[in-house]
Amino acid sequence: MTRIRWTTTFYNLCIALNSLLLFLALFGANMQVPSVLQVIGRMHPLILHFPIVLLLLAAVWELTLKSKGNTPGQSMGDALLLSAALSAAFAALMGLFLSKEGGFEENTLFWHQWSGIAVSFIGWAWYAFRARIREMSLFVRLMAGISLILLLLAGHQGATLTHGENYLFAPVTPEIKRPPVLLENAMVFEHVVRPILKEKCMNCHNSTKSKGDLNMETEALLLKGGKNGVLWDSTAKDLGLLLQRAHLPLEEKEHMPPKGKAQLSAAEISIMYHWIKNGASFSQKITDLHEADTLRQLATDGFWATDVWATLVVAHNMNEALYPFDAADEDVIQKLNNDYRVVAPLALNSPALSVDFYGISAFKRDFIKELEPVKKQVVSLNLNKMPLRDEDLQSIAIFSNLRKLNLAFTQITGSTLSELKSLKSLTSLSLSGTAVKLKDMELLRDLPTLSVLYLWNTALTEQDILVLQQQFPHVNIESGFKGEGIVAKLNAPIIEGDEQVFNNRTKIKLKNFIRGAEIRYTLDGSVPDSLTSPIFSGDSIAIEESCQISAKAFLSGWISSEVATRSFYKTGILPDSIVLRYPPNPQYKGEGAKTLANKKIGDTDFRSNKWLGYKETDLEALLLFKQPVTLSSVSFSTLVDIGSYIMPAAEIQVWGGSNLQHLELLKKIKPKQPEKVGAPGYKIGFTGTFDARKVSVLKIVAKPVTKLPAWHPGKGERGWVFVDEVFLE
Repeated sequence: MTRIRWTTTFYNLCIALNSLLLFLALFGANMQVPSVLQVIGRMHPLILHFPIVLLLLAAVWELTLKSKGNTPGQSMGDALLLSAALSAAFAALMGLFLSKEGGFEENTLFWHQWSGIAVSFIGWAWYAFRARIREMSLFVRLMAGISLILLLLAGHQGATLTHGENYLFAPVTPEIKRPPVLLENAMVFEHVVRPILKEKCMNCHNSTKSKGDLNMETEALLLKGGKNGVLWDSTAKDLGLLLQRAHLPLEEKEHMPPKGKAQLSAAEISIMYHWIKNGASFSQKITDLHEADTLRQLATDGFWATDVWATLVVAHNMNEALYPFDAADEDVIQKLNNDYRVVAPLALNSPALSVDFYGISAFKRDFIKELEPVKKQVVSLNLNKMPLRDEDLQSIAIFSNLRKLNLAFTQITGSTLSELKSLKSLTSLSLSGTAVKLKDMELLRDLPTLSVLYLWNTALTEQDILVLQQQFPHVNIESGFKGEGIVAKLNAPIIEGDEQVFNNRTKIKLKNFIRGAEIRYTLDGSVPDSLTSPIFSGDSIAIEESCQISAKAFLSGWISSEVATRSFYKTGILPDSIVLRYPPNPQYKGEGAKTLANKKIGDTDFRSNKWLGYKETDLEALLLFKQPVTLSSVSFSTLVDIGSYIMPAAEIQVWGGSNLQHLELLKKIKPKQPEKVGAPGYKIGFTGTFDARKVSVLKIVAKPVTKLPAWHPGKGERGWVFVDEVFLE
């Protein structure tokens, strides 16, 4: 009687829970969950392990260990199955309550919810009809198999909601490696800040699971913030919400990351603090920061020390192009290291070496000459504050591949700088704190690749610096203190827009975190100047046509900022249909032909399935109209990621006419090609205008670069062209 009583009670409870579960799933879309049920809902991750284990045991028992007839073995199988069905119903109901808190990606949540409900119903049905199906071994196997498949599906979707995309299969999924980046090209946000956010924050704040309505996957979404406001404010005492939450005690409910998750280290918090304090630039390079800047030191330390900055490591296939020499023998390098001299690879797997000297009193000039066995491999030489004299520069001239030389605060006078003329690869030279004079600088004319010259704390006057800037127009001269303060470079303005794709009009705002900075802009993509370009007054800029806005910040006593650029597109006329002559590469097929007119602008991640990628063939599309339309311009939204071989199109053609047999060339665009490896990825738009024409067919052609230039690591190879949208006006 006792056995019948508890099994009957549990069976009836299972029916009731499944009925309630189905009713709430179908009709409870707007259900408000009280706080008590929220607590029960949050127990879902704890309870869900019971039905998983019990269903697996029940399946194994039924398939391998069950005993026929009314025996203790059969009773054990019944108990396992009923327990599994009941715990599955409880877990599914708790999950339903938890889902009402929001912050989950709807599609993933849908499949997780209904696969969990299906597990609950399968468990109940299996128990309810167990007596009949035990006589059908094939059906038993089928029920067990369905249960396991549903468990796997529900578990995978649940892991995606909790831990991010592809969490379950990540260990067996081939890793997509990002293109390697040299330190000299590394960006503060992309290669230092973003990896921290990705590792410690994005598990809960992504497109799949956006706790607090906060998604941190893109720059625009980071600036937008969540339901509690923007993430940072460089003018606030605590620099805003992000750091405020990170500094709360671990026991506090609002501490981020939550207790139990991987926490931010002291170094990571310091990086976030200094990045925000510096203006939270998305476009600043690590090497744009002064060598004494705390953020640069933290970023550089991270570059050498941890895998968080692994994307900055120079891979072997790029080393061959960037450093065309073999690596030195490891035993030789080991012998050259001592207490006052450190010789180390510039990066993992790199043949290039950096050399740093320490200990002024112990320095010997022979220390430089002893480096002759590795003279081809040394690309960075740091002699800061060493008692170096003019005659010692002759010893430095042997390092034919040297790129960075630090002679700051040494005893040189500059009279023998001509000894450095053999350093044809030298890009950075520091003469800060030395006795160099203006006439000595003329001796550097034979350095063709010199791009940065540090002259802090020298006797050179402001007038001397102006003369030098005229003599070396392609060299960035850092002169430092000049009595009134530090000569520093402004951060690029931030361009904010209500909609990047708009119907009739949209509004744009420009921001810069340095008070008093004047922002000037253009709407045709040209570089703003400090005299004639319009000044942003603080009010929104209303635009009614597709444009490419460029903005630059100016402030007396500061170096003007880099140019910030962003494209805005008016939807205008939409084609009735689009036909692609050649299919895109299968890896980058977007949404097929409709990618060109779905009003969705892709981000800088070319793997985001929002781009059409072409390499072996041209992108050639026919845009068809049922009724003739009058057009006068066509705009293209494209992606450039030089390190990934994605370049601006070599040529863009726009053809139009009344039918396919009578097309005329309306516009040909030759996009300007990059001249060096730059930022890891950026979007750029191109617009072609022509005399208004009435057309029924429009053909657009975007041709990939057939041969990458000589400076590119993939020189001679064919490039990619990526397009995600075409706008017609």
